[in-house]
Amino acid sequence: MFDPNIPQAGTEIEAVQMRSQFTSLKDLIDAVPAGPEGPAGPEGAQGPPGPAGPPGEVTTVALEAAIATTSSNSNAVATLGETADSSYNQPQMQNLINKMDELITILRRE
Repeated sequence: MFDPNIPQAGTEIEAVQMRSQFTSLKDLIDAVPAGPEGPAGPEGAQGPPGPAGPPGEVTTVALEAAIATTSSNSNAVATLGETADSSYNQPQMQNLINKMDELITILRRE
């Protein structure tokens, strides 16, 4: 049984006696009935965000949907509507270069 007078001031501590005191205190604490949960305490400041987790699994349906809509990225690029000249035609080549640049730009993923 717990004795609040042990150990007395100025006496040496005995291991067996102290172990008995600690065991008795634990028994008393364990015997306290658990009451209803009290209200939540005030919220503190939020810490910094943690590191990003690993990427999640992609379902076959989600992958197929993404592939199906990817081809529409180039819909904004109009066709040239030209036929190739038999000799070098600088304006025609510039049109081709401009169209390729437009296509490359629109197909890049951001």
